[in-house]
Amino acid sequence: MSNENGSPIGEIEPFKSLNNARYTPFHRNLTIIAALGAFTDLYTIQVLGASTFSIVPYLFHGKTTEFALAASLLFIGAVIGTLTVGLITDFLGRRLTFILDLMAVVILAIISAFVTSPVQLYIVRFLLGVATGGDYPAAMTLVAEFMPKTHRGRALSYLWTSFTLGGVLAYVLGYLLYISIGPTPIEWRIMLGSVAVPALIGLALRTTIPESPRWLIMKGKFEQANDAIKKATGTSFNIEELAKVRDLLYMEKKVSYEKINMSKIALYITPIVIAAFCFNLIPGALSTLNPTILSALGIVKAGTLLYSAFFLGVQTISTYIVAIGVEKIKRVNFALIGGILEMIFSFLVVIIYHNPILLLIAFTVISYGAFTVVPVIRNFGSEIFPTKVRGTTSGIVMTGDRLASAIGLYITPLLFSGHNVIRLFSVYGILGIIGVLVLLPLYSRLKIEKMGLEEIQDKLK
Repeated sequence: MSNENGSPIGEIEPFKSLNNARYTPFHRNLTIIAALGAFTDLYTIQVLGASTFSIVPYLFHGKTTEFALAASLLFIGAVIGTLTVGLITDFLGRRLTFILDLMAVVILAIISAFVTSPVQLYIVRFLLGVATGGDYPAAMTLVAEFMPKTHRGRALSYLWTSFTLGGVLAYVLGYLLYISIGPTPIEWRIMLGSVAVPALIGLALRTTIPESPRWLIMKGKFEQANDAIKKATGTSFNIEELAKVRDLLYMEKKVSYEKINMSKIALYITPIVIAAFCFNLIPGALSTLNPTILSALGIVKAGTLLYSAFFLGVQTISTYIVAIGVEKIKRVNFALIGGILEMIFSFLVVIIYHNPILLLIAFTVISYGAFTVVPVIRNFGSEIFPTKVRGTTSGIVMTGDRLASAIGLYITPLLFSGHNVIRLFSVYGILGIIGVLVLLPLYSRLKIEKMGLEEIQDKLK
């Protein structure tokens, strides 16, 4: 679409300056600060899995199904958080929720260290899920709307590198506590309470980040928008220029660039949500339940914590490879490669699970494949939809992702009942097939490399 002078929307100011800006310390700092939320999220998730051998006997009295419920409730809370906070982000701004969610995490993490019953932990973990789930619509949208077009895919993918590092640290800390003080109540209390540390650091740093200029322009807050643009690009604009852009994009109904076509949005977001669900159910469940599954298959308890850290380390490597290669190899290619690996090796587990070495190799490839496809799918929610609904669409995609984890944590122990590896990984493999099939029809449309957000809107109209 073009403006009244015939220029593409992405080529008018201030979008041209935002899209073509140099990558500066401001952009680097924004990426790091946003990534602290993702780091805190998986750290929050995995401290429970890393506490398996102390929290299951002492708080859950050996009942692994109740333990799995505590893990699932965090993801159920995240489903609510991603949906509701996504909507709030579009109406009240990205920055407000960007700060408040980590504030809530700090408070709830401290409370979780002092719970005395499973029910208390259920409540706290559910609320933690709301807070950590709500972080993504704000953080991902803020990064997408500030970042130069040549660095947007990389910056968003770095959030998931940080995400996996949070999981690695949780299991490494769990291992160190396990071998030093043993599976005692103090161990799991330290683990759960430690979530407050990265959250508090992130909270302090987030107060330095301005509101998204795209959202500010949409809301008519032109002076704040100009300040944010200047921080990101070094370029200033007068109020009249920004007001004219707002009129063109959001106010003139007949020519509005961002007139929302819900059927078109549904056409894209439905398969993306299905893919997010299918591809994340496997790692979402295994990352928490790995110690239980590996222990049942004959690997010593302390070893399962290190193996779990190793699998998450593999995911760190895969997300980093995606980040540095996303503009060259293309997002959708990474998604299909990762999805196919996840699918094939899930089925291979059915054949080779009696061999511990081959089993660990298969788990490694599943981890690598999963976090080649999952970051790309998650990022689409904040890259390909209009500014007016970007927080909401990001939240919807993450809802599918988190719903998968919640359901996966519930059904995995049921499918694995009696050590039925064949049943469990056959289901995982079928989900992989579905995920690949729903992405294929969008293959050419999801090639958005080195395109500004406004250019993407033009392509997908």
